[in-house]
Amino acid sequence: MIDKLKNIKILVHTAIFPWDTYTDKEVIDMDWLSGNSGNQLFRWGVLNLFENISHENFITTWDFSHNLELQKIKYDYFVLPMSNTLREGSDDELKYLTDIMNRIDAKILVAGLGGMFSREGFHKFSNEHLIKEFIETAIEKTTVIGLRDNYSYQYLTDYLDYPKEKFRIIGCPSVTYKGYFLEKQNYYKIRTDRYNTIDQDFKIALNYIAGEYDYHWASFIDKVLFENQRTDVFLQDIDEARLIEYGYSLEDERRHDLLVGDAQHFAFKEGRARFIPNPNKWIDELKAYKFSLGTRIHGAIAAALAGLPVMVIATDSNTAGLAQYHRLPYIWDYELTEKTSVEELYYRACFEMQSYYDLFDESYYNYVNFIAQNNIDLSILNESLIPKRVFKYNNSVVANLIGSWDVYLDELSQYFEIRAENGIEFRKNSKKVGKANKDFWAWQNFRTKVLLQLNHKYRIIVLWEGKDKEFMINAQDGSEVLKISDELADNIQKLIFELEIKNDDIDHIGFSENFKRGKIHHIGIEEIENDKSK
Repeated sequence: MIDKLKNIKILVHTAIFPWDTYTDKEVIDMDWLSGNSGNQLFRWGVLNLFENISHENFITTWDFSHNLELQKIKYDYFVLPMSNTLREGSDDELKYLTDIMNRIDAKILVAGLGGMFSREGFHKFSNEHLIKEFIETAIEKTTVIGLRDNYSYQYLTDYLDYPKEKFRIIGCPSVTYKGYFLEKQNYYKIRTDRYNTIDQDFKIALNYIAGEYDYHWASFIDKVLFENQRTDVFLQDIDEARLIEYGYSLEDERRHDLLVGDAQHFAFKEGRARFIPNPNKWIDELKAYKFSLGTRIHGAIAAALAGLPVMVIATDSNTAGLAQYHRLPYIWDYELTEKTSVEELYYRACFEMQSYYDLFDESYYNYVNFIAQNNIDLSILNESLIPKRVFKYNNSVVANLIGSWDVYLDELSQYFEIRAENGIEFRKNSKKVGKANKDFWAWQNFRTKVLLQLNHKYRIIVLWEGKDKEFMINAQDGSEVLKISDELADNIQKLIFELEIKNDDIDHIGFSENFKRGKIHHIGIEEIENDKSK
């Protein structure tokens, strides 16, 4: 394992790494943020998974493009943490990354790709030919491309007509910044300390995108900043960084009286305008606040990582799409009225954050499965950041084998052994099974990706290889499961069951206790439409 990690070479689409030594001034002067500190959040979120690998094994795309010797290296992986590249004005990045993908022979991971679209429908970008070149190159070089939201998925599959199976919505890697277990621990702690009294000591972290200025939301931001003296604004763009560092005013088209745009603004004079380029310091600073509010999606995610309830003011599909996928509380900018108060948004955010916490397991699982689908060797990743149920069973990686199933693999029964190779093979562990354990489910359990609804009918298709052809399926609530057919499909047994939920909503099914040994290649669950003619 040590030799494997020692020899791996990874090219990463970033300018700096988390372990680099630099000052804030150097980052600002060189614009190593690519214009926005939020970029570091999702880049480092991906890199945190690879922290077992020696730092000298990583090369930035910036260094790659400026050093001919680095261009001759054989890379194992090319990791592209992405954001809203599908948009006007991204020509240089699209050409640059397409060129690199064509020049190297490596496994490629495109994670979090998105775009900037109108709220309703799509239109042709002037650089659509470059977008197509990038996407077609990535499709050829990857198993599946990770998209940030449903808007991006619809744009690529419905509007540009690329195959749906080549894309998977994974959200933004920044949400997984701290990893699985640390994140869950922090989130559950927040649930027990949900509400705070809103008074003069109630600290609010504001954020906004000055380049998308609209008087409607800007006047609301200005009011919050003016009326709440314990409110600070966290800026993210590079010209705002130069304002904080050097006092340089923003360009005229980005400078507005209601926002911090020059050294004369009251928030700047009072030291309430902040810029923190390092994601770790940014998250740590936010822990001193009680609530995050604003139009920036990564400003909201950084605050959520710090344990704050957040409210996103969505101004475009870019922010709304990610908020929708991760179930972050959000409100459209046009929904703000003169009566909208901080109190209303805060208590609404506290209530709605529950959905964000509840989804975390599923979204993280989906993210890791996406990585495995692209043939990234999970054994080289930091195991402490990977959900146990998708990482290893008997030292066999199984996440990439269950990515296409309609179910998740839950905890394995202690009475079974499992190994993965061209399917998931499991067998009864005779040492664990005694006379008192006859009624256990063979595999505890398959958890369906979609909750099975009361009084709805479902068909369960199992592609199966093994000796126990007569095994049955059990439902968690005791609903009757009927075996409908049994046939051969490409030398694999195809068993079809039907289930009608009678007692309650369920999300677990499992094999009956008479199962002994075999291999599963696929499990699919689909709803059966009711016959309306009856």
